[in-house]
Amino acid sequence: MNTQTRRRISAGQELVLLLREYFRILIGNRRDLLVTLLFPVIASFITVWIAGENMFVTYEGTKSACFVLVSAAIWGGLFNSIQTIVKDRDMIKRNLVSGGMRLWCYTFSRAVLQFILCAVQSAILCTSFLGVSWRYGSELPADGILGPHLLLEYFISLLLLTYAADTMGLMISCIVKKAETASVLAPYILIVQLIFSGILFTLKGAADKVSLLMLSRWGMEALGSISNVNDLPLKMQEEVPNLPHEAEDMFLWTPEHLRRVWLVLLIFALAFLAVGNLLLHRVRKDARD
Repeated sequence: MNTQTRRRISAGQELVLLLREYFRILIGNRRDLLVTLLFPVIASFITVWIAGENMFVTYEGTKSACFVLVSAAIWGGLFNSIQTIVKDRDMIKRNLVSGGMRLWCYTFSRAVLQFILCAVQSAILCTSFLGVSWRYGSELPADGILGPHLLLEYFISLLLLTYAADTMGLMISCIVKKAETASVLAPYILIVQLIFSGILFTLKGAADKVSLLMLSRWGMEALGSISNVNDLPLKMQEEVPNLPHEAEDMFLWTPEHLRRVWLVLLIFALAFLAVGNLLLHRVRKDARD
């Protein structure tokens, strides 16, 4: 779609054209699409095989399995998008300088199709819960927090988490100038997310405050709350039944808590998109360099 065409069409028409173009790009790159969809399949298999035996049985086992899923969701979201926009940087520069592109249309077209991709990945990850129940005979919680649709709550939580990570990747892709730089940053971002999730280490003081800025923290709150881990016995209680087990506030089994976690993840996603689109305007300066 050339510059003169962009000048003549409305924003709605431009958005539709950009959506079609990006859809063809996604479908056309079959190898990357296959890897993108295969990753949650592998993550689900690992969750069931490695971490699933004590899921819904013990407190520690359920937390560990949820941590694997949270890690997979964040990595999958980052992998989806962290190179998406930086690869088009030269094209964006040309069209911005010529005045032939509405930048928000471009960013929004990527965000929409990435959301659909995240929804498919989240649905695949949700099969982990059914796989655990099938393989080990573990009973899933009878109901969700908001009603009888337990798997729907898991799906919404994983979708919001994956999409928030995806939009974080889009934001990074808007900032960096080379795809290689984006790829190098991805594992470091994941490591920081996992360290400050509140699961690997006990976080206190400033570290606990920092964890509130991490998607991993909120992802664990969502999955742990839905799984009602506070009501599950500690593994040590098999040998010491009277061992005290204090409930954690981050895993409250209440509708208000789950809605708050969902809202936080949604705010993260919207903020990443807004900041990324704003920073992408710096491409004009690249053209003058």
